[in-house]
Amino acid sequence: MTPRRLPEGFLLGCATAAHQVEGGIDNDWSRWVAAHPEAVNGGGDASIAIDQYHRYREDLEQLGSMHHNAHRFSVEWARIEPERGRFDRDALAHYEDVARTCRRNGMEPVVTLQHFTIPVWLAEAGGFAAPEAPVRFARYAAACAEALGDTATWWVTVNEPTVVAVLGHLEGQWPPGERSLRRTLAALRGLLRMHAAGAQALTTVASHHGRHAQVSIAHHERRLVPRDAASRVDRTLARLPDYLFNRWFLRSCVAGRILPPVGHGEAVPGLAGSLTYLGLNHYTSEAVSLDLRAPGMLFARHEAVPGLPVSSAGWAIDPLALRTALTVLSREVGLPILITENGVADDHDELRPAYLRDHLHAVVEAIESGVDVRGYLYWTAWDNFEWVEGYTKRFGLIAVDRQTLERLPKPSAALFAEICRTGELPDATPD
Repeated sequence: MTPRRLPEGFLLGCATAAHQVEGGIDNDWSRWVAAHPEAVNGGGDASIAIDQYHRYREDLEQLGSMHHNAHRFSVEWARIEPERGRFDRDALAHYEDVARTCRRNGMEPVVTLQHFTIPVWLAEAGGFAAPEAPVRFARYAAACAEALGDTATWWVTVNEPTVVAVLGHLEGQWPPGERSLRRTLAALRGLLRMHAAGAQALTTVASHHGRHAQVSIAHHERRLVPRDAASRVDRTLARLPDYLFNRWFLRSCVAGRILPPVGHGEAVPGLAGSLTYLGLNHYTSEAVSLDLRAPGMLFARHEAVPGLPVSSAGWAIDPLALRTALTVLSREVGLPILITENGVADDHDELRPAYLRDHLHAVVEAIESGVDVRGYLYWTAWDNFEWVEGYTKRFGLIAVDRQTLERLPKPSAALFAEICRTGELPDATPD
């Protein structure tokens, strides 16, 4: 039987985020963890992370040697604009060199402007909902585009806007630790404005220099199904968070809504044309049922879909959900899709080989059905600081010794490297 192959020119690599790997960042997250150390599972912070700020050349060379042809990383706003209106040219030069180092190692850089964290000065002014946030984000985006734009073509403005809004403002698990539906909706509207302003800044700078920028958000899609398909209550409870979590932000972008200014903020560009492709983050599916003790999730309990294997994080492993997401989103959005994150927490690298095989087969099946998928970026390259899970959840292809910071490739790294080298997929796990 002829093995399945990925399309010619398909992007394959990993995704990372600055706060999780770099170390030495002073932003809203580092301040919040310092004030709430008990919020992090197992303790620990990202003060060192895996020290990639100083080791990025060796790290990117390691990925290049594994035949990756793309790498997604985030630039850290708090480094680049540590004070309102003051841009640090050394920080911009650093990230420019990160992008160039990707190129030197044969990898297409995919640059994220905002991956959950924001500068302290913006957090103190109201965070995502601050009237000044969109124009400040646009100026930051323009500075990044000027510095990196001759090297980077693929851009992500905002990573998982619904996740950061829900966990920070509805469930209170992330900074600023709020539990308010009103504040959640205000944060979502603010993030929508930031994306629109950032997208326009990126495309304007690119056009001025005769370049083309591919721009998107990284949309987190998590399939939500009723725990009891025969229960009207469960069916309704699955639809409500699905609209808030999976649909509202994305549909607003696609519909090209006009965004009036808020308070004393400046006018914000509309959303029409703010996506030239769709970045998709996909990990799992969830079953939803009534739980009056969970007001943070609209009185709904979310759990792994029964009957599916689960990861070390307790998330269902569901390749079919990825194929379904690709098919549905292709129809809804009508744009090329780049899978900007897909991965599994796996303490002993026992689940990851099958996870990679089965999810990449799901991608090829979607492509064969007509979905325009441009690439797949695994989350993540190295075990790192996983937000409130600290260092207890291991998503990486490469382990990191917490004492020495030595990088130790796992067997799954070799499997992924061979897929990257040949473009061929091993046989899928039998049903």
